[in-house]
Amino acid sequence: MKKVLILCTGNSCRSIIAEALVNKYLSDDGIKAYSAGSNPSGKVNQNAKKVLEVDGSWDDSYYSKSLDEVMSNGPFDLVVTVCDNAKESCPVFPNAKVLHVGFEDPDGKSFEAFEETKELIKSKLLPVVKEKISEKKYDDVTTLSDNDLICYCKEIDKKSIVKAIKNGAKSLKDVKVATNACTGNECKEKNPNRRCCSNEINQLIQIYGEKMEKDVKKTVNGVKISFTGEVKKENIIKMVENCATGQCECMSDATKKKIQNMEVKGEDGAVELELTGEIEKEEIEAALQRSKVLNQ
Repeated sequence: MKKVLILCTGNSCRSIIAEALVNKYLSDDGIKAYSAGSNPSGKVNQNAKKVLEVDGSWDDSYYSKSLDEVMSNGPFDLVVTVCDNAKESCPVFPNAKVLHVGFEDPDGKSFEAFEETKELIKSKLLPVVKEKISEKKYDDVTTLSDNDLICYCKEIDKKSIVKAIKNGAKSLKDVKVATNACTGNECKEKNPNRRCCSNEINQLIQIYGEKMEKDVKKTVNGVKISFTGEVKKENIIKMVENCATGQCECMSDATKKKIQNMEVKGEDGAVELELTGEIEKEEIEAALQRSKVLNQ
């Protein structure tokens, strides 16, 4: 569900009407609207309520409220200001698209003015909301549908790449073998990003690929770390070798001096690292978070 926040000053007319219309006419598009006021009046204009009742859009849950009261419904994908005052005082919303679509305030005017405002919002605002919230970012695979292309030169779509990853493809090479995606420079001319598709495929691998899990436990003789999932034994061995030869920067010198022995056991997918010495679990957890070998 995509979330839209509609802002005006009093949250009694325009933003309430817009909230109700979006929720009635764009709900089938997976869009949910909320509204608030920069200086809320605390009441819904009766003509605004009446025009929505005639339209069949009114709901008793609508009321005049402040921005603080709706923030718990976020994060919002789109923020729309419908009056100039709200535009000027609109706060920053990280990761949300923000736009202004202004309408004249019908407050204090005839019921016909409210009907005109409702129709303007319906014809002018709703199409913009639908367009902006559905806007795709081709460098962000989470905004793409299953049928959108990832590899343009071979016409391989997102669902095919995801299927390959879920079936065990763990690298660009694996995906290329499974799907025939180019993963090279051939996509540059056709890709909207004007580059190869490897970045998008790597994003999908990060999202849908098997993750490495780490379980750190204190033992009588030191600390034992169990790695499961997407873990290669050679990487754990490399990490230990770096530590033993002084190339490791993730662990403090004080912690290194405490370690008497490091032993790697197991196989790919289930690796254990046993550390002997007067070391604490928290020291090792902090070092693992900083490890370039594990987090590259």
